[in-house]
Amino acid sequence: MIKINSVNWIDLKNGKIEMRDVEIPSEADAVIDGAGKYMMPGLVDMHTHISPLSAKHYLASGVTSVRNTGGNYELIQMVDDMAPNTYATYRFIDGDPGLWGPTSYGTVSTNDMDTAVEAVEELHAQGAKFIKVYGNIQADVLEAVVEKGEALGLEVAADLLHTKSIDAMKAAEYGVKWLEHASSIIQHLFPGYHTQLSDEDFAAIAGKPMDEDKLKGLLLYLMENEVKIVPTLTLYRHLAEGRVFNPPELDASRQMKLLGSDEMLSIDAQFRSIDDQISRELRKRQKWEYEQVKWITEKYLEMGGEVYIGTDAPAGTWVYPGFSMVEELNAFRDFGLDNFEILKKATIEAKKVIGENEGYILLNSNPIERLENILEIDTVFVAGKAFTWDEIAEHQVDGDGMREVFESLEAKYN
Repeated sequence: MIKINSVNWIDLKNGKIEMRDVEIPSEADAVIDGAGKYMMPGLVDMHTHISPLSAKHYLASGVTSVRNTGGNYELIQMVDDMAPNTYATYRFIDGDPGLWGPTSYGTVSTNDMDTAVEAVEELHAQGAKFIKVYGNIQADVLEAVVEKGEALGLEVAADLLHTKSIDAMKAAEYGVKWLEHASSIIQHLFPGYHTQLSDEDFAAIAGKPMDEDKLKGLLLYLMENEVKIVPTLTLYRHLAEGRVFNPPELDASRQMKLLGSDEMLSIDAQFRSIDDQISRELRKRQKWEYEQVKWITEKYLEMGGEVYIGTDAPAGTWVYPGFSMVEELNAFRDFGLDNFEILKKATIEAKKVIGENEGYILLNSNPIERLENILEIDTVFVAGKAFTWDEIAEHQVDGDGMREVFESLEAKYN
């Protein structure tokens, strides 16, 4: 048992801070002086892609649980103890041609219902908690995936950002329960819209106002069908604006320095390579999508729809594992939520979905005053273990072992 004495406990259920002693079940016995410090449940990133290389960076920013929305079973099994709890799916199911190419260690690209159903069975055997489908999936395949998923107790989550045929209404009709990135809602509101439109056709659609009555009708239908959305606003914003952080001082944080100095992860090089290829026209489109998704999210929250907080790290550009949760939390301030409400959504509400995985963070500053104070990590408690900031920063993964597994997967699928 670990005991933290006289700590300022942030009671997110009741919206108050009270000084008290806190006990955490642990394989170790320790007493920590919590005087002057703040403690709360750890954050949950509800849309991300964890890897052995990125795992510690979630803890470094106070994220103690993740909902992994696509990846590879064998690689995720290599994540060591210096990591958040993981509520995962693995290979996602796309159409053929796949948006990320043919079937590989990360995707099953098929227009064949039997092959897709076999992929669902594989996920179930691996212990996946849900199924993820992608933007080129065909309608009959999606229906078969949902039917098999329901039989096995697995909900279907859909990333339909690039779909040309399945809008949010159809997805809900088929039984999809999660719209990642709040995707395919725009396609319903602006018929004919898709991400491959010509500049001229995009300008014509973007020049039209959103039909508020149509939006309300759709959102009511999604609520009736218990559809949840994860808007990943920070992803849209960085694609539109580039390397601009919210708030700007996050760029000087020790978490950013740690990410930048991690030579095995090499995430900044990845982001720069992508960012250099983003045209002015694409940024314009991303800005338009960002504004639409913000409005959709605000209305769904107002109506009582289920909205969860996630980042899609490390997708796109400048969306970092762990660190970008703070940006996403700040984005929710635009919806009139106070910091207690935002943190409750990112902890207590999220854990109702992924299960009550125990995770807590001990902070040197009060996150209710400023959400970015979450980065003032003293100690992270997860899965019965306690890790100080220094221990997290100094941790190294088994790079050789990971390369061996990766090479074996490439050989298997190529």
